[in-house]
Amino acid sequence: MLGYLTWAATGLVAAVTLAHALRSGGGWGAAAAAAIMFVAYGFLPRIQAASDRRRQAQDGTVTVDDWGVTRVVGDDLRESIAWDDVAWVRIYTTSAGPGAEDVFFALGAGHGKGCLVPHGLAVSSNLLAALQRRFPGLDNAAVALAMGSTTEGVFTIWTRPGQAGKTAANEGAPS
Repeated sequence: MLGYLTWAATGLVAAVTLAHALRSGGGWGAAAAAAIMFVAYGFLPRIQAASDRRRQAQDGTVTVDDWGVTRVVGDDLRESIAWDDVAWVRIYTTSAGPGAEDVFFALGAGHGKGCLVPHGLAVSSNLLAALQRRFPGLDNAAVALAMGSTTEGVFTIWTRPGQAGKTAANEGAPS
């Protein structure tokens, strides 16, 4: 909505500056600049929508529900894990950011299955909140460390009691 209001306001400014330029014979630079802004703001919603479609095609979709977590990317990839099967939760970071996805949530099962969720999808699906509700003792300090990381790293933020593994808080550093 704000984008459309901005576009309408730039249209009004463009019309006023064009009328002024026609009447006075001057101020054509301001009229041209206002017209360019009007056209640019008209295309911004379309550019954003195309960017969102491209990102969704690349990252897929994530469903977080009472059963567990499922990520689907086109017809090529479907990964899922039930809450009862989760043995550990980790955050993997890379140095690819800030222009690329560089934080990934990984939920793993003891039998080698799991689900990898890019940060953008984790945010849009409220994955961290679901993890905090379902897994008491989730290491929020390790989450904060992972979110601030700009290098390759692995942060174990939760391990099922009785399973091998540590959290970053009792390791003293990312795992």
